[in-house]
Amino acid sequence: MEVVATAIGDINIDILTEKIEKFPEKDKQIVIKKIFTDVGGCAANFSYALSKFGVKVRFIGKLPYDIFRNFILERMKNVDMKIIDDNNFTGITYAINFYDNKRSFITYPGSNSSLTIEDIDFELIQGKFAHIASYFLQNLGKEGTLKIFEYAHKKGMKTSFDTGWDPFGWKKEKIKEIREILNETDIFFPNLEEGKKITMEEDMDKICDKLLNFGVKIVALKMGENGAYIATENERIFIEPFKIKEEEIKDSTGAGDVFDAGFIYGSLRNFDLKKSGKFASIAGALKLRGFGRTKYPDVNEVMKYM
Repeated sequence: MEVVATAIGDINIDILTEKIEKFPEKDKQIVIKKIFTDVGGCAANFSYALSKFGVKVRFIGKLPYDIFRNFILERMKNVDMKIIDDNNFTGITYAINFYDNKRSFITYPGSNSSLTIEDIDFELIQGKFAHIASYFLQNLGKEGTLKIFEYAHKKGMKTSFDTGWDPFGWKKEKIKEIREILNETDIFFPNLEEGKKITMEEDMDKICDKLLNFGVKIVALKMGENGAYIATENERIFIEPFKIKEEEIKDSTGAGDVFDAGFIYGSLRNFDLKKSGKFASIAGALKLRGFGRTKYPDVNEVMKYM
């Protein structure tokens, strides 16, 4: 089975809490009934989700030889893992879920932050798509990301990009870098708040206008419980949100990555934009029913609701 997509970027351990009302006060403690540990990282989540759809996907990233390595590789066994060894520690994200379905993250990037373009064996970038995620948590930078996307385009591949949120404050120079990368990006997956920061616009049509002007071919704007908005030069498509019952929502960490994988799956199957967006929206919503990756859906589960 040939590799159909290659994802490059972050992989780490996620420690996820059940829903809480608020953070404990300083020097105070709260007790919860459930905490869950799984593999995380946007690029790794994307890879795992796409593999659940029956796609042969390759992941390229860094991992050290520490106590988490075997656990991570076992959980990623259905992905073609091309790991660069590292002397750092595995990255860890604490994801705190709240009753209003919002989240807070505390992240130690670990070995992800030492991933550079010098680590990448370009011959391993294969398939129909090259996907890069978590721009701010790894160290490929603008030049490295552009080199990968330019290489992919020369090979006839398409490129997709999900920057993630900038924990360092969306500095002007970083926004400028992203805008330059978008000129080599076929499909861009920002959420609404990321889109606002990158474009300095508030309205979703104006956000999409600017992103398309930067060179993006397809904008898939993720708006959580408000659905999604797909934009190209010639089309604007609103994707109705797929509703999950409030009592079924356990954890939203990784839902955006599942959306990305669902949209790419649709593209690989030659779905039109509306069908790809709907498939992605349903897939991302179904993930909410479980902690970590326990409820990442397969194709049959998503198609039941199409």
